[in-house]
Amino acid sequence: MIQGSIKKTARGTSECIDKAKGVYRIYFSLGKDPDTGRYRRSPSRRVHCRSKNPKNWPSEVAKALEAYRAELEGASSRENDVLGLSDYADRFHANRESTMGSPLAYEREGLDIRHIRELFGNPNFDRLKSDDIRAVYAKARKDGRFSESEIRRIHIKLKQIMEDAVDNDLVGKNPCRAVKLPKQNVEARKALSAEEAARLLTVLLEEKPSSFITCTMLLLLCGLRKGEALGLSWEDYDPDAKTLRIVKQYTNDRTLRPPKSKMSRRKISVGDELADYLDRWKAIQRSEFDSFAVGQTGETPIVHSIGIADVPGGKRAFVTRMDGHNYSRAFRLFAVKNGFGSFKESREVVGSDGAARTRYTGYSGLKPHELRHTQATLLVGANTDIKTIQARLGHASPSTTLSIYSHFIEANDQKAASALDNLLKG
Repeated sequence: MIQGSIKKTARGTSECIDKAKGVYRIYFSLGKDPDTGRYRRSPSRRVHCRSKNPKNWPSEVAKALEAYRAELEGASSRENDVLGLSDYADRFHANRESTMGSPLAYEREGLDIRHIRELFGNPNFDRLKSDDIRAVYAKARKDGRFSESEIRRIHIKLKQIMEDAVDNDLVGKNPCRAVKLPKQNVEARKALSAEEAARLLTVLLEEKPSSFITCTMLLLLCGLRKGEALGLSWEDYDPDAKTLRIVKQYTNDRTLRPPKSKMSRRKISVGDELADYLDRWKAIQRSEFDSFAVGQTGETPIVHSIGIADVPGGKRAFVTRMDGHNYSRAFRLFAVKNGFGSFKESREVVGSDGAARTRYTGYSGLKPHELRHTQATLLVGANTDIKTIQARLGHASPSTTLSIYSHFIEANDQKAASALDNLLKG
């Protein structure tokens, strides 16, 4: 990979390519090629600075240059080695461990890379051609080893890895760019009608206030993602201004993290119905905490769960956030009970504690994320402008909102055309 060894006096160079995010390109000068007389340099590397303070970036880049020099010095004795596709993919994955916000996302990427190794083996990736990739996918479809959606996911990751190799000057172009996959048959996003949403709200308000009911109210009336609702604390709610601040999400691996994107950090208004409910729920929650001798503060989760821990001399109650998996299970039972879903079958099982329980399988019906789509479609139907809907939902750009809800917007556009006809006809 590296033509010629690196000298002790080799000069390292860093170039800032994104001042806002602290992204640099680094490489080393390798001197003149004795055959051509041209100056050579090592493959470039990208450095993504981890510190949020720009003053710390130069030291991070300096450390990255030192590490790259050591790697080049170790590789100089292996000039004729050619890195295999899967080996490079493994290194790509390992280098991203500290930069990916979610351990689950990192784990999923690892699975994609294992699938790349299974499909492609470990060929010299600088010789990988577009036709080779097409042939591998065709065989995978014929064998039935992977579904079309899985092949698409594998291809997206392979394309990203090859793009990284292009950035590092290891290959001239990305062969994945010329590979076109069949168009994805995306199922239309489901949402409740205005009448169904109104019925759901009536059912929720008739139930005894609880963490589950509170979370469902937030999903329905604010269009939040489930993790965003579970990540809310009382300090994020302003009862006077009637606003909610979304600055955290509680993920399925039970970790509190920043929201999905920069635009996901937002402040949204809440209506009178939800504001009244939250005020009542805060008082109910405080009363429940008093019975456990637990205090309620600004950092207390709005959607909470009570745990019991063993301590010297007895037991102690503590407050935690509701687990996302537990919420989803409770949501399915709630939906079936109130006519928004159904189970295919149920059977009696005996738990490890000897107690008999009913286990339900084959759920179909309303899902928590569909309440977010319901919010968007109802706003579209009410002629709310796209920029407002984008800001409320926390989409990265208006184009995201337009692409996701285009079928609802088209239907609304048809209504607008009919309304104009009627207006002009008098």
